[in-house]
Amino acid sequence: LGVSTPASWIKAKPYGQWCASHPAAIAIDCEMCETKCPATGKVDSKALCRLSVVNADNPSEVLIDTLVKPAWPVSDYRTFVNGISEADLESVQFTLEHAQTFMKALCSSQTIVVGHAVHNDLMALKMVHYNVIDTAMLYKYVNPNDGTPSLKNLAKGVLGKEMPNVHDSVNDARVALECATNYVVLDGKVTPVEKVYTRSRATRGEDSANVLLVHRLPTSTLSEHISEMFLAYTAIKPKKVPDIVFSGSFGKCNVEFTSRGHAELAYATLNGEEREDKGGKKQKRVSLKGGGYVCVRKMKKN
Repeated sequence: LGVSTPASWIKAKPYGQWCASHPAAIAIDCEMCETKCPATGKVDSKALCRLSVVNADNPSEVLIDTLVKPAWPVSDYRTFVNGISEADLESVQFTLEHAQTFMKALCSSQTIVVGHAVHNDLMALKMVHYNVIDTAMLYKYVNPNDGTPSLKNLAKGVLGKEMPNVHDSVNDARVALECATNYVVLDGKVTPVEKVYTRSRATRGEDSANVLLVHRLPTSTLSEHISEMFLAYTAIKPKKVPDIVFSGSFGKCNVEFTSRGHAELAYATLNGEEREDKGGKKQKRVSLKGGGYVCVRKMKKN
């Protein structure tokens, strides 16, 4: 993962009498910020800065809700998303290691962990856990080209609830749990939801004119691999390559360039068969050295 060693990751112990009275299932949500190691320059784009866990059997019971002090200096607080500022974290003493200790004391390998895109939460916790329910995988949009449903759209379409723009991780955990419960009650016979809400450009912090969508990424792909691909194939270094969002066998991410001109030149320089996707946006198939290909798509129609 580029920011950790195997020794820094945790795994729940087998079920036993030690946890017989613990909740059989929990719902979690983590808030994250971006940190940078001052010694190596490595970036952790999923640094844990808040942990919230609720009891799935009794969602009114909050098992923990705490801010978490990242180990490295914060390079992007993402306050517009998580509501957490520099001042909020200044005096926090609770660390990732404390969060991991809590999770190991709470969970066995049989504990069901419910969340939305829960792999992101587990990555922030640096926790390996296989017994999960991910609401991002349980529902689909009416238009399959819209990708994986957001929790905000699930809350609206499944529960008829409005969610705030700034995340509240306790609320997010409870909403994910409600959506999972609805799926179970309906025996999986759920209808697709409409994509009512989309993130604005201001929220994304990017102008789509200087962004290229890279998709059909193998699960072994890291963000730095994408930067290396553009440097090798176009001699243009992206300004920012965010976390890759994986769904099934492939992943995708929006790659931001310094300007619209840089993005257009990078796209034009790439060698690959060009065709339009179902939405009429142009994209290229770029062959990989090890075989296979990825797709690089413009964000706007020409």
